[in-house]
Amino acid sequence: MSMKEKLDFSEVPYQYSMCLNRQCPKADICLRQLAEQSIPEKVEHWTIISPKRLTTTKGDCPYYRSNIKASYAKGFIGILESLPHKQMENVIIHLMSFFSRRTYYRVRKGERLLSPAEQQQVLNVLKYCGVLQPPKFDEYIEAYDW
Repeated sequence: MSMKEKLDFSEVPYQYSMCLNRQCPKADICLRQLAEQSIPEKVEHWTIISPKRLTTTKGDCPYYRSNIKASYAKGFIGILESLPHKQMENVIIHLMSFFSRRTYYRVRKGERLLSPAEQQQVLNVLKYCGVLQPPKFDEYIEAYDW
């Protein structure tokens, strides 16, 4: 995204906390600033990070969100199907205890995307269960890490 390119406001999550600190050195590359700059005039109310709170922030801003898209994984049925049955059962048990049963089924099918950190957790479980060369996730999608 170039500095002058605007976000599509329809992509901004509901009640996303935006930032008004134009003096911030990362203003041009922070999703919170870019979201605020993309608000259409018809929007009457929005959520912002308190400017008073920001004045007390020292060092790296804890609210900063990079405008560089991350690679999210969508589904891992292919990984499971590539495993021997016993190993697959073991992996499923560990992933269910990590995610919860309901979330496990949603991430397995790709209804819910996996962040880069969650992908690493899945790979850690696979490694723990003896899968040395895990195949790729079913699909990858580039998206903002709001």
